[in-house]
Amino acid sequence: MRLGEIPLAELRWAWLLEGAARWFAGQTDYARPAIARRLREGPAPSFPPGIRDAPLLGGTVIDLLVSEEGEEAAAELASHLHPQGARAALSRAFRGRTFARTERAWRAHLELLASG
Repeated sequence: MRLGEIPLAELRWAWLLEGAARWFAGQTDYARPAIARRLREGPAPSFPPGIRDAPLLGGTVIDLLVSEEGEEAAAELASHLHPQGARAALSRAFRGRTFARTERAWRAHLELLASG
């Protein structure tokens, strides 16, 4: 399937689809070296991660959510796409805290993962 053939919803939610799949499969911890390299060698990633970063960094969003709100919150986020998009979904998942504050927490979490 080519990029132009992928449904738009899958592109918008790639960070969540990839992230949840990889986190629940236990793969996020093994991505630490690749995350460190990505942070060193590329521009700052978008939040939530864009289509190119989704397979590598999507799981880090789920990892942060689990560490702060628990696995049930991650399962809820992954199983119900918010009709208002990622910002609204993340705000709800992180118990109503602002998108900007969640982004700052995620960037700090990325640095921690990359250094550990």
